[in-house]
Amino acid sequence: MVDQYSPPEREAEGQMLMNRRSFLAGAGGLTLTTLLAGCQRSSGSSLRLAMLTNSVPAQLLSAFQQLPERGSNIAVNPKESLVELYGLLQQWHRQAEDTLSQADWVSLADYWLAPAIRQELVQPLEVSALTHWDDLAAVWPELVRRNAEGMLSPDGSIWAVPYRWSHLVVLYDRDRLPSPSASLTTWADLLRPELRRRVVLPNHPRLVLGLAQKALGASANTEDPATVEGLEPFLADLQNQVRLYDSDHYLEMLLIGDATAVVAWSDDVLPLLKQYRHLAVAVPPEGTLLSAQLWVRPQAIAPAASDQAISTALNWLDFCLDTDFALQLAIFGQGTSIRLWETERSQLPEPLQTPSTIALAPSVADQSEFLLPLSTAAEDRYSRLWQSLRS
Repeated sequence: MVDQYSPPEREAEGQMLMNRRSFLAGAGGLTLTTLLAGCQRSSGSSLRLAMLTNSVPAQLLSAFQQLPERGSNIAVNPKESLVELYGLLQQWHRQAEDTLSQADWVSLADYWLAPAIRQELVQPLEVSALTHWDDLAAVWPELVRRNAEGMLSPDGSIWAVPYRWSHLVVLYDRDRLPSPSASLTTWADLLRPELRRRVVLPNHPRLVLGLAQKALGASANTEDPATVEGLEPFLADLQNQVRLYDSDHYLEMLLIGDATAVVAWSDDVLPLLKQYRHLAVAVPPEGTLLSAQLWVRPQAIAPAASDQAISTALNWLDFCLDTDFALQLAIFGQGTSIRLWETERSQLPEPLQTPSTIALAPSVADQSEFLLPLSTAAEDRYSRLWQSLRS
């Protein structure tokens, strides 16, 4: 990742935001390349999606195409990173006349929504026609209701439709702990002496400072982190534990033995846990950090689209909010639908129940947070604290 605190209106802003890799694996041998064409306008492609590779498994895309009356041909432009998707929005904003490559919906992480709104890369949505919108837990409309500056606002517009979410976990190699019965359970456990220079943390200031604040019982969105008692000593101790700050190769470092513990996203971790039995996972009970994948509408797409195109686009959103989508996303993509928010582990689809320690219990969900946009003054405080920590 490049300069993570570039001014938000720079062309390179997308590169300083969270760059999550996708380790989701589809099942049944279907792939995007065999099922779908590129994201191009044509008579045979009536819905166009730009998204992280496999963030929606190919089986679900195929299922949508086969729906009676609601189904549609789909063209997908798969990307390996959120940086690339954000770049597409910027490209279409600059070249609005290039309608051939524009997607109807772009998958974006919630952290990126504020800058996308500020840069006028996306447009507000009308969700009253969505069948399942009123069924969602309040956390989801609240997350995407923003003002023109991208800040949360109860009077703002709806700017996106969430469809899946994940949470930060501690993934560790139990064979490298002092005893077979040893385990890591809390954020403070990362400070254990046996983990000195054996921890890999995300290369992102808000994530690292946020998990430290959660460890101390504070909000990850505190306007002034200096007001959090004990934060600077905790960060100093945490720095002594860090082998590397990395957002790209952290899982590989754990697998080859260069680290004992990493902080990672649950949907990246789940496939590994089913393959490597010596790995264990914990969701700290004091609360964790959350990330949601959203569908946004590029600003370049003309609001005056045909009735059929609007219907198809809304059908896709309804499909992603359906309970059947939630089940199939868990089976084929090992991902968690927003319909499963605050669901007890025993009620989750089986692929999300094992191991039991990866599930986000409702009581922990209540203590967990999304990283929300901060004021300019607060961003400066976080930037100075991060630079101090890294130096």
